[in-house]
Amino acid sequence: MEYIKAIHNLLFPTRDICYICREKSKGMEGSICKNCYSFLEVVNREVELDSSYVKRAYYAIVYNRLGKQIVGDFKFNGKGYLYRPLGELMANTIYDKDIGPLDMVIYVPSHRRKEALRGYNQSRLLAEYIAQVLEIPISHDNLIKTRHTKEQRTLNRHDRMINLRDAFKLKNSHEIDEKRILLIDDILTTGSTMIECGKVLMVNGAKEVIGLAITSSKRF
Repeated sequence: MEYIKAIHNLLFPTRDICYICREKSKGMEGSICKNCYSFLEVVNREVELDSSYVKRAYYAIVYNRLGKQIVGDFKFNGKGYLYRPLGELMANTIYDKDIGPLDMVIYVPSHRRKEALRGYNQSRLLAEYIAQVLEIPISHDNLIKTRHTKEQRTLNRHDRMINLRDAFKLKNSHEIDEKRILLIDDILTTGSTMIECGKVLMVNGAKEVIGLAITSSKRF
């Protein structure tokens, strides 16, 4: 977590600064000012993925105009520091929906080529923050993506499943044996990515997998 703290201290050296609009404010909801918070639709919603591999899945906010902008900036525009307000929103979902008990946090991996271009894996940043808040272990570099795939957002549901088939692998099954795992992703659309990762985890001995994302671009 040290490099996350370093980024935080560099970009936000004082308190009461909103991570989204970067304005100083006396009224804050965690790392978000009340004005920005008012434009977020916080729903803490459970979704049905119709999969035996993911027991339940949740997302924190509606994919409205501000939600789309924040996730886009976090994922594509180099604003990695947004892990903190987004992680706070997701942690609130865990508490609001009483998700648990949980033994471990795992994040959806990026292919090394994509991570090198972006400079970070956004799901990893979220997972590290949430694991710290929950005070439970996080698994690093065990669930991996073995091949580069097309951007999921460009594909329909059927093609998404084909695109991700056998794209993930677990290196050490002993780490997750009989563990209740919280699987972190940035955005739920069809749930294909979460289901494929959940499949790898369950086949390799996990007790159950619960998914959590920032938002969903589809109405379930």
